[in-house]
Amino acid sequence: MANKKKQHYVPKFYLRYFSLNDSTKIIKLCLKDTGRIIHKANLEGQAQEDYFYGKDLEREEWFGTIENQSSLILNRVVQTKELPKDKSDNYYLIWLFILLQAYRTKSNVEDFNHMIDTIMKTAMKLEPQFKNFDYDTHFFAYEDAIEKKLDLLLNSLPMMMDMQIKLIRNTTSNELITSDNPISKYNQFLESRKFPFGHNGMASKGLQIFYPLAPDLLLIMYDPKVYKIGNKKQFSNIPMNEKDIEYLNILTCLYANKSIYSTDNVTDFQLEQWVKESNIYKEQKKLEVKHFDPIQSEDDAESVIVQHHQTPYMIKLTLSFVKQTQHAKSYKMSGYYAEFRDERIRNREQ
Repeated sequence: MANKKKQHYVPKFYLRYFSLNDSTKIIKLCLKDTGRIIHKANLEGQAQEDYFYGKDLEREEWFGTIENQSSLILNRVVQTKELPKDKSDNYYLIWLFILLQAYRTKSNVEDFNHMIDTIMKTAMKLEPQFKNFDYDTHFFAYEDAIEKKLDLLLNSLPMMMDMQIKLIRNTTSNELITSDNPISKYNQFLESRKFPFGHNGMASKGLQIFYPLAPDLLLIMYDPKVYKIGNKKQFSNIPMNEKDIEYLNILTCLYANKSIYSTDNVTDFQLEQWVKESNIYKEQKKLEVKHFDPIQSEDDAESVIVQHHQTPYMIKLTLSFVKQTQHAKSYKMSGYYAEFRDERIRNREQ
């Protein structure tokens, strides 16, 4: 059991794609909060925590199985610069791997528990019996938050089946970077519509998920009704330019929890500039909570309704390889608190 005590929430095989040129065991590290740069950090010790998935090792072993299968496929993608055939088993394994990575990190667990704490305290403040409760000295959280997050994801996977994956190629002189929370979410469509509520829910119309796979490769998962990326039969070798890399690396810095990683081809100045640029937007991310008057049920019990959404990062993202479709341009907003990709969900809400 001791061998599996240190459990990685970003796989080591993935971090090796960003390791230094002369060693797969060393990576360049920038500490997000202080800007301190460590030129030769031990890759083994990155993005991991003792028993992060639990001491019973069930989740750790499950992730290990998926990582072993995914690493073979992704290693080939990195080498060949080509995705597996659309809708093949290997294609969907990459699809699953991206989504699992998006919800398995320490940053996401901390965000989840912050949401639980905020909602609980908002509801309690509406109840007279908690009038003298010391909210500052208590924090409500799940000890098994990672399990709760993953169960939520796995139960919601069917609503993600419409999301498309493509591989973007970087042939510029600059490199993509990554972090201890490597998935970035965005929604250029809802940003363009100035939508005031959540942008990045799993069912959100216009959702985009960016995953820097290697310094020269980006995986993008996106809503194909809203965006056009390459042509219909083009899934790989879609080019990006240097401005795209600037935007994407700023997003990576924004989403990073504590650590940003790169090869030694990325200069200290570049890392410092991307962190500096990201700091302009870091206060945008907030948990907005709204409560409604209690509802009286048939048995005279009162129910408190608390609504929440996470305000998104909005950096006026512009990417050369992303265009909005005619459907997106002519789409009429529902006027509700969420815009769903699946029209059936939207109709039920109305």
